[in-house]
Amino acid sequence: MANMGSQGILKHIDDPSISVIATDTAAAGNAWVTTTDSGTAMARAVAAGKGVHYAGATNNSSGSMTEFVSNNKIFTGQEGHSAVEILVQLTEVDSMAFNFGFNDEVLETGGSSSLPVEIGTAAWTANSASFLGFVYDTDATNKELHCFWVDDSTVGMANANSSVGGQPVRMKGMAPTASKWLYLKVEMQDRGSGKGVRATFLAVDHLGRSMEKVFDTSIDRDCQMCYYFACESRGSANSIYLRQCNWEQTIANM
Repeated sequence: MANMGSQGILKHIDDPSISVIATDTAAAGNAWVTTTDSGTAMARAVAAGKGVHYAGATNNSSGSMTEFVSNNKIFTGQEGHSAVEILVQLTEVDSMAFNFGFNDEVLETGGSSSLPVEIGTAAWTANSASFLGFVYDTDATNKELHCFWVDDSTVGMANANSSVGGQPVRMKGMAPTASKWLYLKVEMQDRGSGKGVRATFLAVDHLGRSMEKVFDTSIDRDCQMCYYFACESRGSANSIYLRQCNWEQTIANM
């Protein structure tokens, strides 16, 4: 992809005061769709110190999951450049898991479903056929952010301690802090016919510490994907707050 510059990229800045959220089922005219099996679905909210945002929750049942997803699959690698970003704040970070990035399903399979990707000790469990993004799971030995991708049900690295192109997929020292904002951004860029997309993972914590990793992945350039965030309980209730749910992509034929 040529360097498009700021004029060649469409940037969608989400406004939770006017964005329309559907529950359980994607429908025309909505920006987002949310679902939960036993918690609280995401909804517009206002609170001191948070402003206008989205709020939801999981309960203390292990496996309780709440999702917040774009209403449609709106990204493909061959578009040239695509990115999703989020500010997330969680009240519980010691007994839960979350995924954020690009997913090949608008919502997983409904109530009692699992996250697209989970970590047990160091082993990946990919419940989604194609996913590109961050994985955090307190079932992992290292309770830190991990960069991950799976394409056509083939995982891009052996385990959570793997390195790809000489670089660890684990973001050592980078993890959410309870009741503090965490900024996350995932980008994908086209590398041309027959090549998987290049992915950039950026995380910034509430103290301003940042970490960025770049990988050549196996994600097919024609795979259709949506904006995806979900949080799942590992036995503790969790209040979820989201802001800055923005996305961007190259303007076609610019």
